[in-house]
Amino acid sequence: MAKFYGIGTGPGDSSLLTLKAVETLGGLDILYTPEAEKDGGSLALSIVKPHLKEGLEIKYRHFPMSFNKDEKMIKWQAVAAEITEDVREGRNVGFITLGDPMLYSTYVYIMELLVQQIEVITIPGISSFSNIASSQNFPLVMDKEPLIIIPCTADEEIIDTALQTYNCMVLMKVYKNFEQIVKKIEKYGLIDYALLVSQSSLEGEKVYTDLRAIDLKEKISYFSTILINKNNNPSMR
Repeated sequence: MAKFYGIGTGPGDSSLLTLKAVETLGGLDILYTPEAEKDGGSLALSIVKPHLKEGLEIKYRHFPMSFNKDEKMIKWQAVAAEITEDVREGRNVGFITLGDPMLYSTYVYIMELLVQQIEVITIPGISSFSNIASSQNFPLVMDKEPLIIIPCTADEEIIDTALQTYNCMVLMKVYKNFEQIVKKIEKYGLIDYALLVSQSSLEGEKVYTDLRAIDLKEKISYFSTILINKNNNPSMR
């Protein structure tokens, strides 16, 4: 029986794909790959490409980077309907997504539209912040501490509250208001405990153990994440 697979590609390095992901990719008949911009290419596809079988049908689908949920829902519904038709015709279909499928991923919206229609199997991937923590020997959280994950597109009040309340944090999507975020980190006495990595595991990866040394006017990569752990000082490593 044909199935639909949501596959996390990890942060960027093909060698960080899970064995399960590689095995699943090799058995697909059709692969859907998202594009943030029309004809803009797909980082997710470049990650999995070494593991795709010859003759695999690849469908590029553009998902608008917009806060207009109605606009995005029209696109999600159209792609979900197309996937459903493919699976019901007896083909194994995959959808690739950066990092882990269940973490700030367009995949979740597609999955929710499909799960009552066809069999859905989701395969986890390594998140960018997990890879950053491990590659930089930077513990995320220990003992009884909570770990807080914050998208920096959240309301300013939410960000301020988290920075004042918690010791261990992951700040994602920092590209949007980078200068403001770094100033807040310094304001709340966290800058000595913060680590910034851009393009984690990709060519051009940049690691900043001292956020004070960064030119805040410089445009940083979309793929940038800040880790904070008040029990750990990255500049001392």
